[in-house]
Amino acid sequence: MDIGIIGGADGPTTIFLSSNNSGKIILAIVIIFIIVVGLIIKSIRKM
Repeated sequence: MDIGIIGGADGPTTIFLSSNNSGKIILAIVIIFIIVVGLIIKSIRKM
């Protein structure tokens, strides 16, 4: 599996995955990303 991360100060960071069986991996990464973003938003709202 190959993972490429493209991003910078100008725009959003994008993660590219390439693999024969990347469907489950992409799903797992998306779920983890949503959880992390939710925790960040929750901690920001507490302030």
